[in-house]
Amino acid sequence: MQQHKKYEWHVPFMKTGMAAVVALTLGSGGALAQSAPAVLFPEMNEQELRGKHIYDESAGDVGCQMCHGPLGNGSIEQGAPGIKGVLRSAFDSALSGAVPMMEFFTLNGKEQDDVFAYLQVLSKVEVLTYDPEATEGQKIYEELAGGVGCQACHGMDAAGIIGPDIRGKDPVAIMAAMKAVPDMGIIELTEAQVDQVAAYLRQLHEAESH
Repeated sequence: MQQHKKYEWHVPFMKTGMAAVVALTLGSGGALAQSAPAVLFPEMNEQELRGKHIYDESAGDVGCQMCHGPLGNGSIEQGAPGIKGVLRSAFDSALSGAVPMMEFFTLNGKEQDDVFAYLQVLSKVEVLTYDPEATEGQKIYEELAGGVGCQACHGMDAAGIIGPDIRGKDPVAIMAAMKAVPDMGIIELTEAQVDQVAAYLRQLHEAESH
């Protein structure tokens, strides 16, 4: 689970054949911006993953994302339309010369099929909004609560180890547990801190439900 430390949220790391969560690098110098959202991709097959590589990097040596954006939403500055979930007829037309600027991108039939498949995936991605309150709750959960963090008993993903699964627990439930469970007597949190931990647990629950 330590591999998740580099991300704002503890959600499944990208692997072939699994749901993938990718944090967009919006900061300068390639650093992950603190305000970056998490982007949740559905499970992708080999063709869709090939299309992703072409879309992101290899098409015209710059990738389709250069104009259409990393998620296919388009760009007003580039004058490029959104193409996620595009119809095959429109996709083929653009590549066959209807859009002059697209002549720079020479893709063979298989590559076109791969990119089209990936564009359908882009129509299904979900952007999970960054929550500063949850970020503070993550610090409390992982390190500060009781000097060891809630993760000592509930696990880094809050799915439970010694203690139960607490993903999605609200402030009322957290406060009740702090009073009722003897082992939690070492934990002293303000109401604001409890709210922050609850925001983080809600975030973990939402990520798991996807």
